[in-house]
Amino acid sequence: MNILAKNKLTMMHVYGYLFILPAFVLMIVFYIYPICSGLWLSFMEWDGVKEKTFVGFANYAELLRDKNFMTSFINTIYFVGGTVPLIVILSLIFAVLLNMGIKGIVFFRGVYFLPTITSGVAIAVIWKWIYKSDSGLLNSVLYQLGLPMPDWLNSSKYAMLAIIIMSIWKSLGSNIVIMLAGLQSIPSSLYEAAQIDGATNFQKFRYITVPLASPTLFFISVISIINSFQVFEQVLVLTKGGPGNATLVMVYYIYRQAFENFRIGYSSAMAYVLFLIILAVTVIQWIGRKYWVHSEVE
Repeated sequence: MNILAKNKLTMMHVYGYLFILPAFVLMIVFYIYPICSGLWLSFMEWDGVKEKTFVGFANYAELLRDKNFMTSFINTIYFVGGTVPLIVILSLIFAVLLNMGIKGIVFFRGVYFLPTITSGVAIAVIWKWIYKSDSGLLNSVLYQLGLPMPDWLNSSKYAMLAIIIMSIWKSLGSNIVIMLAGLQSIPSSLYEAAQIDGATNFQKFRYITVPLASPTLFFISVISIINSFQVFEQVLVLTKGGPGNATLVMVYYIYRQAFENFRIGYSSAMAYVLFLIILAVTVIQWIGRKYWVHSEVE
């Protein structure tokens, strides 16, 4: 009897591995292999056609002398700093407003979430029309208000700001929904007890909402930073890194080196440097979470 049970358990394990085998194969082919291959290519000089030439760390050393790479790094940091804090703060504010029991909350959730499921390229094309200096919607509104009408996408002063505004609008919906789920997990009894003690709305927000929503805020901040470091399609459609190099970000520069200049090895080295930067920032966030993220264990 024990032998039969053992054989049955073994067969269940075999069936389990067979069920996950297709997903495991796909993960190896489309995820693990490209990662390993990209790392190997970062030590090569290759144009995608000719024979690969091993150059060691020459590609990484060249990054230190590449002024355009440093410009793309600075622009990326500027973009991350301009988008992430506003995304986190606005997500919290809108989620709090939607959590106040207003009518039609399901409708508003859908409206805010709609940009997330819409093609990024399609959104960028629409915003390109909005930003047109002569016939765009934004400048038309500014004209009616008697305000200056910048040439948003052709000005080195406003181009990155235009991309930041669009990116915040695109990312806000999904983060609001995540934040709203976090707020709805906070026990209402805490607010009722605070109300009995005479706490104001701001005090309830400061001492109940923010601390108990801090794990969700931490999650949103981590994901937003990772996504912001990988900004690409907005730049590709709206500015192509211009004017000049005002909006040249790291992923777009990687794309340019790989598919315009056909420097596959050099672009792979840049991609791994970007990976290390994102990893370092994420580790710093993870270490720093203990200073502000509320834990139920505590």
